[in-house]
Amino acid sequence: MNRNLLGCCGIYCGACFAYRGRVSEGAAELRNELKKEKFRRIATAFDWVGDWRQFSRWLYWLMKFKCEGCQTGGGWPWCPVRRCCKKKGFTSCAECEEMPCEKLGWITKRYKGWNLKNLRRIREVGVGRWLKEADAEVRRGFVAGETIAGIKRTKRAS
Repeated sequence: MNRNLLGCCGIYCGACFAYRGRVSEGAAELRNELKKEKFRRIATAFDWVGDWRQFSRWLYWLMKFKCEGCQTGGGWPWCPVRRCCKKKGFTSCAECEEMPCEKLGWITKRYKGWNLKNLRRIREVGVGRWLKEADAEVRRGFVAGETIAGIKRTKRAS
């Protein structure tokens, strides 16, 4: 099993759309097809399309959004969890006596505790077995999006 699929915080990178790349590939294919059809010119005739520029930016972003996983330098470069693990020489927080600590707070909230469940399971059965279990879940259809809490934007004061 690929140990690079274990995020320092306990997420399984193999369950993420950015790692698997299917969304990026689909976005690239759609973008190419729309270009061939000169859809930018056609879009204004359809009210349901909305803001073409904004849609095009989203499509471009999805096309470029790929991640090789936390262990190989993917993800958020300034992640305090990854920095802490690297400083301590750990692959993940499962190795740390202080787990769970405040550094995991934001990611635990974001993933609705999925990462902590994973870290506890890693401590129980080891990384190799956990990776096999996580991979099996993904093959059965699990995706990280099932665990992610929505991020609500706050309106900026004018």
